[in-house]
Amino acid sequence: MLLIDLGTNLKNALGSIAAIYVFISGIVLIKSSAVIMAESLAEGIVLLISDTTSGVFAGWIGTALLHSSGAFDSIVVAFTSSGVIPLRLAVATIIGAEIGTTVTPFLVSVLGHLRNKSRLNASFTVTLTHVLYNLFTLMLFYPAELLTGVFTKIAEQGSNIFVKATWITAVPDLIEVVTPWIDPFLAFFPAWVGLVVGAAALIVALLGLENYMTAIFSMPMSWNIIRATFTKPLRAFVAGFLFTVLVPSTTVMVSLLVPLAGSGVIRADYFILPYILGANIGTVFDVMIAALATGDPISMGVWLVHLTINVVGALIFFPLLKPFSRLVRWCADKIAASRRLTLIVTVVFHALPILVILGYIL
Repeated sequence: MLLIDLGTNLKNALGSIAAIYVFISGIVLIKSSAVIMAESLAEGIVLLISDTTSGVFAGWIGTALLHSSGAFDSIVVAFTSSGVIPLRLAVATIIGAEIGTTVTPFLVSVLGHLRNKSRLNASFTVTLTHVLYNLFTLMLFYPAELLTGVFTKIAEQGSNIFVKATWITAVPDLIEVVTPWIDPFLAFFPAWVGLVVGAAALIVALLGLENYMTAIFSMPMSWNIIRATFTKPLRAFVAGFLFTVLVPSTTVMVSLLVPLAGSGVIRADYFILPYILGANIGTVFDVMIAALATGDPISMGVWLVHLTINVVGALIFFPLLKPFSRLVRWCADKIAASRRLTLIVTVVFHALPILVILGYIL
């Protein structure tokens, strides 16, 4: 039995390493393809994302479609490095991407409600904690960027700092050594194929890493560990951070809490918000890897915005755990009281960013 467990863990560890390689390869492929297609690709993106508002809502939709802020933000980093997306628009999409991570847990809760109404209150407390936190931070950070450009300034200052770190430019040279197939690939296939394959590689890599790391921490063990964390706010914060570093998806880690809360494995109280705050910070590491893979100080500036948003959000809301949890429970009770209201809230929440983007296109 011990040998079987060791063999399984080795397989999952090697799978995780392979997933990281595919992830880095995807970033390099996207950047190289974007450089080839720079002018035509830039024209298409500017038609869709022309200002801060459209950038924020495009980040919301893009992350919702990919079910991963890490994958979406990594694509943005690659496009920014290749000059396809201007820095200020990249910053706007990063701000919007945070709320896009709430879509999957939201749908998980609603589907649970349709199957079993009694489970909605507990699971919706988890979901609404995630949704309301990201809505409140969006209402803080979006106007701040729109009116003052504060996050663009952070990215610019960060870029100036990282310019002095000459070792960053050596990272792509090292990566080229381990990804020699990319240049022949783009010599044989059109650049748009490289973009599609690169984006698919990012998604597959992150999904693979999630699966392998979840397998290493078997489900019963994970549930016991998670249940043990919801006793103190700081412990929940650290657990959310560490779990999301290992399984790089806030969407997955928050979605995991929905059935746990609905089944009573954990109590859906004010310990959930610190877990989510830690999980948000934990997601910055895959974006950092993507930024380092480009070797571009501007990309590191975009990553710094991602880090700043999550750290500042944690600093603002950590002292507000009890009043915030009361607000969440009140909202969950109101929404759970009526299936009709649940469906209305769901439709409005998902339709809003789509309508905004369609307004810009039309």
